[in-house]
Parts: sequence; C-alpha cells; structure tokens
Amino acid sequence: MKNLLLRSFLVVLMSSYINASACSAFLLKGKDYCVVGFNENWKTMPGMIAINKRDVLKRNISWENLTTNNIQQKKNWSSKYGSVTFNLLGYDFPCYGVNEKGLFLVELYLEETTKVVNPKQPNMFWAQWIQYQLDNYKDVKEVVDHLNDGPNIDWWPNAAGSHFFVTDAKGNTATIALLNGKYKVLTDKEMPMPLLCNNQYQKDFQGAQKFDFLGGKEHFDFAKQGKWEDRYNRAYYMLQNYQYDQKPVAYAWDMLNSIHAGEWQTVIDVKNMNLTFRSDLKKEVKTIDLKKLDFSKNAKVKFLDIHTSKLGEVNKDFQDLTLDKNNEYVEKGFPIGYDNKEFGTSEIFVKLKENIRKFFQSVLPD
Repeated sequence: MKNLLLRSFLVVLMSSYINASACSAFLLKGKDYCVVGFNENWKTMPGMIAINKRDVLKRNISWENLTTNNIQQKKNWSSKYGSVTFNLLGYDFPCYGVNEKGLFLVELYLEETTKVVNPKQPNMFWAQWIQYQLDNYKDVKEVVDHLNDGPNIDWWPNAAGSHFFVTDAKGNTATIALLNGKYKVLTDKEMPMPLLCNNQYQKDFQGAQKFDFLGGKEHFDFAKQGKWEDRYNRAYYMLQNYQYDQKPVAYAWDMLNSIHAGEWQTVIDVKNMNLTFRSDLKKEVKTIDLKKLDFSKNAKVKFLDIHTSKLGEVNKDFQDLTLDKNNEYVEKGFPIGYDNKEFGTSEIFVKLKENIRKFFQSVLPD
C-alpha cells in the first residue's frame, strides 16, 4: 500500500511539473502574412523586455563562470543585429526574442534533452545561447548551418533542457532538439505544420494523425479537446483552418487563448515588425513598433518591465537599464528559473550576482 501511494504521489508530482512546463509556439504564414505566436505556460514570473544593441562586444558565460571564481571567457563576438528579448534572468539571458532582421527564437521545455559537446567550443549558459543566435544570424538557415561550430549549450545543473522553435522574416521554420548527444533539426520539409509544444515534434504529429482533420478515423471535437495534452492538436487544427481575412494577428491571439493562455503571451507580425504582448498580471495587450527602436551602438540599453501597466504602444516607456536595476531582475528571476527554493539564499547565488555585475559593468551603467 505504501508503495502504491508513493507511486501515485510521484505520478501526480510529475504531472504537475509537466503541466507547469507546458508552452506552445507556432507560425501563421501565407503570401501576405507571417505571424509568430508564443505562450509561456509555467507560473507567474518577473521579467523584463530588453532592447539589445548591435555592435556590442560580448563574451560567453557558462554556469561555471556564473557561480565560481572562474570568470574567464573563451569566446568573444560583436553583436551584428539588434534585438528585443523577453528575459526572466536579466540582461543578455533571454527566454526568447526577435532581432531586427525578423529572426525569432524561443526555448520550450523538453524532458529528453541531452548535451551536445564540441570540445573545440566553450560552454555557454542556455539563455545567453539564445541571445548569441539573435546577435549573429539573420535567418533560420544561418542558425542551423552554424549549430555544430557554435558554443555548447550549458543547461541548468541537474535539470532537463529544452528544444527550440526558430522562424524568420521569410516564413522559414525549424525546430532544434538536442538528443543522444547530437542536434536533431527539422525544417519546413519535415514539419507539416510550423508548430511546437513540449514533446518531440514527430510524437505530437503522429498523435494528431488519428483525427479526421489529418485523415484519421477519430472525430476531432474542438470544444471537447481542451486538456493540456491537446494543445498541439488544437493549434494544428486552428492553423489548418485559418482563412485569410487580413487579421492574422487577431487570429494568432485567438489561437494562444484557445490553446491555453500563458503567463507571458507574445505575437509578432514579422512582415510589419510589430510586436504585441501581455502578461498574466497585466492582461491588456501592449504594442512595440520594432521599426522605431534605436539599436545603434551609441544608444543606451533600454528595458521595460513585462508587467507594465502602460497601455497601447509602449516604445516611449522603455527606461535606461543600470547594473542595479538588472540586479533586481537577477535576484528575482534566477531562483524561479532554477526552480530551487534554497538557491536564493545560497553562497553560490551571492557569487552569481557578484559575477554578473562584473560581466556587464562595461555595458551597463551603475
């Protein structure tokens, strides 16, 4: 009986964790439109929206660099492109973002993730790896072509990692997983629909093939298919049934809310470089006109709290990002991101905060 109760508890615990880690990303595309949608489904989180400049000298940062006295980096680069990113962990550590060329990249939890190690390349903390792609590449092909000669993704200690959904301004798409020590990439030809959740793509696609909208025998009742595990099926169904009405952004928002509204929600009209977002604490949709942002080298690094109470277009509401302000997000974000209650009071976290100030003191003012 004790073993049975323990197994039941573990099943419930694992189910809660999987539900808490459930996200969805898709691309709604056609001749006249190209719209990305993303739901961050986890928990209420602090976060900033950062404007990242081009022509900024960067250095790779690994988990070891963050948490020990070894802060020597092995890879330098200058950002080719400016970007807008959504950051839980502070400056240069985004969860997702889009650059000025229209390249979008987001990570979604994937339990089976392993490490891919190129001994010739340094480790880079997973969130900075996302920024590295946005800094350096303009489209999906460039990201995919440089995977094996780029830095090794350094995941959280003792935790699973993620796979990635990548799109660009021309409507190209790819998913990138790290499985059995290798990158597994699917591009448009291998993906009947540009859509990703928290299973490997083929697993979700094969599961959807039992339904009549993909030629299967089982009737798909959209009104009844509302469970977490139905997110991929619901999104696929809606992507397949979109009829162009000159309102693809509104349809993308409808999709996000129909799949399961996330704590962070983002829709990007890549053709018009217009970004809309909202959070679970501030549910009004805000707009960022990406064309109006200053990504130049001499501009100041700007940020906006993701839970801002500002309405409408918020370009003018971005503020200068300082080391102290960045540290506030580091202090709130890292213990949540690491999902470790003790981490926030640990000596390792004290070292991490100290190191982050050192890493960015040449970029951010006091």
